[in-house]
Amino acid sequence: TIQNPHLHPTVMVTKLQKGVAIAVLTSVASIAYYILSYQNLLPDELEPPSSPLTPQRNEIRALTVLDGRIEAYVRRQQKIALRRQQSAIASAKKRERRETLRKLDRKNHLPKFIDRALNLRQQQLSPDEQRLQLTHDERQLDLSAPQTICGRPTAIGTLQDFNLLRQSQKPTCPGTNPQTSNNVNSDENNPPKSLLLLDGGKARGRTGNNLVEFLHALQYSRDHDIRLGVMTGSWAMRVLLKMWMAIDLENEEEWVARFEEAFCLKIFRNEEELVAAGYTRDKISRMDTKELFWYVSSEPLEEYMSSQAEDLRVLWRGYNTGMGVDSSGEVVNDMCSGINAVFGNGEDKSEVVYSVIHSRSLEGEPGYRLLSNVSKHSGCDPVAALEMRPEYIKSILKPLGMLQHPIVFITDGQSFEVLQRLLTDPDIGPLIRLVPEEASWIGGDMTLGLMSNVFIGNPASTFSGFIAKSRVAMGFGHNYLFMSKDGKGGYRPSCGDVCIFNSKVMGVMS
Repeated sequence: TIQNPHLHPTVMVTKLQKGVAIAVLTSVASIAYYILSYQNLLPDELEPPSSPLTPQRNEIRALTVLDGRIEAYVRRQQKIALRRQQSAIASAKKRERRETLRKLDRKNHLPKFIDRALNLRQQQLSPDEQRLQLTHDERQLDLSAPQTICGRPTAIGTLQDFNLLRQSQKPTCPGTNPQTSNNVNSDENNPPKSLLLLDGGKARGRTGNNLVEFLHALQYSRDHDIRLGVMTGSWAMRVLLKMWMAIDLENEEEWVARFEEAFCLKIFRNEEELVAAGYTRDKISRMDTKELFWYVSSEPLEEYMSSQAEDLRVLWRGYNTGMGVDSSGEVVNDMCSGINAVFGNGEDKSEVVYSVIHSRSLEGEPGYRLLSNVSKHSGCDPVAALEMRPEYIKSILKPLGMLQHPIVFITDGQSFEVLQRLLTDPDIGPLIRLVPEEASWIGGDMTLGLMSNVFIGNPASTFSGFIAKSRVAMGFGHNYLFMSKDGKGGYRPSCGDVCIFNSKVMGVMS
């Protein structure tokens, strides 16, 4: 202004205002720079204010860095808060799980016949005898570790307990005792007299029926002290090997010996092996699957339960894990596929608490007739286990504290209405889990039911019955098949776990 006195006063004022503004901004930037530098919030590359524009640039850079650090701090705090929240939720779930398991355990007792058999053998066998009864492979295992199936613990104790239970049965296989048997090894003095042979590829009914037929064959062999034989191409091998005791092609002879020892039977590949063992046609008796299904043992109920439970424990001890082949040479499926698909393949599946509902329509009207017949002898409701209505399910699960845990639904797929009713219920619907289609098959569904904390099934279904029997054999309670109305809008058990083995209740399905 001094250099150019002819400037208009308005222009002079404007220039003066700009100069004052620049001076003020420079002062503020300098103060901010030194404050931030003192607190180490500025990077080293920021230049000191040497010109009017430098403080402005440094101020912008400083504020950008400061915003970034504030955002990083906020993100760190959010992550910490999220971890704390997740930890609190996990702790709450663990407390809830422990409380639910305590509630379940109060009503879940090991069946008395298992206790008696175990205690009896512990008293009879010395430690040396117990050790000698283990196979070579078993001696390499931790005998004190609880037995597990698909990573979930069973309730029958350790491997050593299992072997004690196994030895509580008859010391020799049927048809092999020279003093009582009508069937011993072939020689000139004692030729074999008879053999019950399971052959033929056709079987009666579905998988549940076929499993009943095989268990009845084992029982018939014991009841009549007769040797049991199985042809490699028979219906029995086809049904069993898809789910249990798959063939190890690298050690097939060892597999044969292990299978024969497990079930006290003899495997034959062809007619020549039968003749070589001394079993001519007149010495071989055959029972088709219909006859086996209708066979009812005359053994006392407790002995029948004990022997059936032993067969089931042996069966489940050899469940397939996707290794080996079945009788047709196909690679077997993994019996754990259902559990892995629903709950993941991690460690948490061993601790998850869940229920299973098995819905079986039994082809409509015939199903109602079957359940009505069971109802007459057990006192259970004649329709509830078929319809599986939400009120029925809730009356079972709510007192157990299980309405806070997943409910896995397995079915034959013939009655979508049952699933639809459960899914639309506000209490049950959010808890329902379905097995993915790619993992859904009869073996995986069966294992899901076996290893559940609570099982709700249909007593008129042999599939439900097999799961319930297997659960009893593994020491699990909370099997809800026989339920009757309690007069208060709910349901109560009308028949205990023993009923599923009782021929007076179940008839030929026992």
